[in-house]
Amino acid sequence: MQTFYQVLKTLFIGLYTLIAAFSPAPRGGDFEPSKPVEPGDPSSYILAEAVDTGIDIYNPGTDVSGYRYGPSMILNTDGSLDVWTAANGPGDIVDMVSYRRLYDGGRRGSADKIVLKPTGGGYDDFSTCDPGVIKFGGYYYIGYTTTLDLRGVDNDVCIARSKNPDGPYEKWTGSGWGVEPYPMIEYTDNPDYWGAGEPSFVLMGDKVYIYYSWNTTGSATYLAIADATDENWPATLEYKGEVIPFKNDGDSADVKYLDEYGRFIAVFTEMRFSEDSFVSVWESFDGVEFRQSCVIKTNTAKRLHNCGISGRADGHIGAGDPVYLGYAYGVWGPLGWSTRLHELKLSLADAPDADDAAQQNVDMPVDQRPVSVIPHVLTVKGEHQVYNISKPTQIWAIAFDNDGYYFPVLTGTCFYGYDRSVIRIVGGLMIPVGEGSTRVFLNWRGMTGDFLVNVTAKD
Repeated sequence: MQTFYQVLKTLFIGLYTLIAAFSPAPRGGDFEPSKPVEPGDPSSYILAEAVDTGIDIYNPGTDVSGYRYGPSMILNTDGSLDVWTAANGPGDIVDMVSYRRLYDGGRRGSADKIVLKPTGGGYDDFSTCDPGVIKFGGYYYIGYTTTLDLRGVDNDVCIARSKNPDGPYEKWTGSGWGVEPYPMIEYTDNPDYWGAGEPSFVLMGDKVYIYYSWNTTGSATYLAIADATDENWPATLEYKGEVIPFKNDGDSADVKYLDEYGRFIAVFTEMRFSEDSFVSVWESFDGVEFRQSCVIKTNTAKRLHNCGISGRADGHIGAGDPVYLGYAYGVWGPLGWSTRLHELKLSLADAPDADDAAQQNVDMPVDQRPVSVIPHVLTVKGEHQVYNISKPTQIWAIAFDNDGYYFPVLTGTCFYGYDRSVIRIVGGLMIPVGEGSTRVFLNWRGMTGDFLVNVTAKD
């Protein structure tokens, strides 16, 4: 079945190119920068409710598993939502970052576009997942999790930036912005555990609050604060330690600031992937000391995990803004996960309210959609992230589509940016010239990728 679709999609690739060429560019607008507000009344607590059972904004295709999870959502002045999620990748890439612009509360929107993926042979070679996005100083910043980094540790936090929500993005290199990624936050604990990752951001004046998971025996939330006035602010982090403890098989917290109520709000899932899963809501008046305020279970799906809450570009929720909760749901397995979006109602209560955890959630099966013969190509890459060669070797450029299929691109690929003292590329053939390493970039119809080539002496 997969071979049949791969052949058909290869034949229709030219038609896709024409459609993509005339697709409109993302539009939207930023709110004015949030103004300082006085902390709210600590005798009150945030109450958050899902107003209905929500809608799916992503469903996996049949036959090939797919997913979108961990949504990071920015509200624009026209009411649209910019949404970044972790997405499944092709071949030796596990996770990438996908982007969409949604309208009418998620009922319509642009097509998926992959805006960030691993750098072949780089620090994030295997995966770029769990995006958290903020915008300030003219840049969108995507913080993300690496997996199985070059030090052999499971996860670290890296970051990339772009002038546009849909890229192109350049990565933090440890001293500036460029191609070769380096962690913004390195995991320094027991390497047998999951590590650090899953960042979210809030801009408070000239400081960036960075919340991230630190997972040893469970996924606690940690905080670091950086100087937003410094172009290289990832180098200015001050670490504050744990702010939300590991709770009840919970996962990463997405944090925003509620201007109307003068407090931070953090959401994360508990009992993830289970029949009794729900969303936990915590709050803080200084961004450091958090307490639980309520839970959200009524109207949400069973087996939910990896959630996010919408906010403005700087991580604030303004008075009167529509607020959305998004999460993935489905069992851990080959079927894939859907992504669901709910509008939230926020109000104040006189006491914390965890009663909703005892209510019934919705047994919502993952709805698979039929695959399309005409492909919507998400990205292109080399067949491998890293090539180790000692003799002429064929390169295959691979296209990956929204249905989870990947197939060779037969024409129109340009290879560039490589060291000609190490290799030459003739057609699709890499020819060794001298020992060494070089990064190779490829471009197909405006989509780009890269891979690393290591040339060794002939056997």
